[in-house]
Amino acid sequence: MRRRGFHRWIFAGILAGAAWGTALHLLYYEGFEQAAREEVLGPTWESADRAARAKEIQEAVDRKFRSTYAGSAAHGLASLFLALLKMVVLPLVFASLVCGVAGMGDFKRLGTIGGRTAAWYLSTSLLATLTGLVLVNAIGPGRDVAVALAAAGSPPQPPESAWDFLLAMVPENVFAAAARFEMLPVIVFSILFGVFLLAAEEARRRPVAAFFEGLFEVMMRMTTFVVSLAPVGIAALVARLVASTGPAVFLELLGYAGTVAGGLALHFFVTLPLLLWALTRRNAYLVMREVSPALLTAFSTASSSGTFPVTLERVERGVGVSNRVSGFVLPLGATVNMDGTALYECVATLFVAQLYATAHPEFHLGIGAQLTIVLLALLVSIGAAGIPHAGLVMMVIIFQAVGLPVELTALLWAVDRPLDMCRTMVNVWSDILGTVAVGHFEREIDERVLFQRA
Repeated sequence: MRRRGFHRWIFAGILAGAAWGTALHLLYYEGFEQAAREEVLGPTWESADRAARAKEIQEAVDRKFRSTYAGSAAHGLASLFLALLKMVVLPLVFASLVCGVAGMGDFKRLGTIGGRTAAWYLSTSLLATLTGLVLVNAIGPGRDVAVALAAAGSPPQPPESAWDFLLAMVPENVFAAAARFEMLPVIVFSILFGVFLLAAEEARRRPVAAFFEGLFEVMMRMTTFVVSLAPVGIAALVARLVASTGPAVFLELLGYAGTVAGGLALHFFVTLPLLLWALTRRNAYLVMREVSPALLTAFSTASSSGTFPVTLERVERGVGVSNRVSGFVLPLGATVNMDGTALYECVATLFVAQLYATAHPEFHLGIGAQLTIVLLALLVSIGAAGIPHAGLVMMVIIFQAVGLPVELTALLWAVDRPLDMCRTMVNVWSDILGTVAVGHFEREIDERVLFQRA
């Protein structure tokens, strides 16, 4: 399979998966959805009950689709592809970070790259959040919308304090953290390992660095194999999504979904490319062509952590950024840089606030409260895991801060998956362009790979 035409195979997989899922949906969804409602809610129920337990109903529908032959095949292939991606993520992250940090040569350069990386990630996330704030106030998707508000629910538990988040960054047992697929503690340990490897004597550092370079090379080859399976895996992922997503509730929330999607598109196609051009005079759309397999994988998996192997392979071999930069910037981005999530958190919170204010006129979010939402959305997006639905879980923190009932997060489950796919693609795009920007200033881009060829 020719690598430069690989994005076409992935796009074909998306189309095949959409057709596969549509056929399943037309054949089974109506009966499965009715049976799932009766299973979860009983024979009599109110619209508010359905909103409160939307997640449970969707899970019941998914189980029923898995009982069919075609639905079981979609679930099995999709799960296998995700398992293969997760299999390579942790050793690839560990090896790439250690090689990236150790390959910088001195602490001064580490500080320079780290500072530039942090500046890109914070500024782009803030721009995304402000974009969401402006759009949701201008469009007002939650004003005068007839969506029943849930009366009760079982919200997830947020961290009790900032110390919980900080302590979670330091693993008591790095192997246990890896087994639980906790990326942030593994990244912290990897960076510290690379820093102290850099501080070791040359004679002792050389064989250890050579081991990790060899490990990284092996993991990149394994990653290439897993990526070659992406068209089939993505077809199954899309089929599983399309089959089990009913249109009724989505239509009720169309204004909200359109606002989120519009904000994400504006950040994806306008803000980030303009920022890259302003800083480096490089064309982001040339980069987009080469990294499209990573973007499509992010869209289909809704996991920036799961997409990391594809992202790293495309940035190095498709764009020409050296591993000294990409091996440091991309793993951090997959964990802490969530532009799309930040925008989504802001829009979703203000959308629910608009709905709630329609039913409770005494509730009002002034400019101070909205700026608090902007700040919290930025901070919460940093702490959100790079896995599906992580942003929706973390939104509980924002709801509690501004006085919204946390059970109202259940309203958003019905349309969260397609929006999660879109915001993950934005997250990964920001990671990629941030890596290109840092690589430009560090003079770590092989111009022959993309920019001279273009």
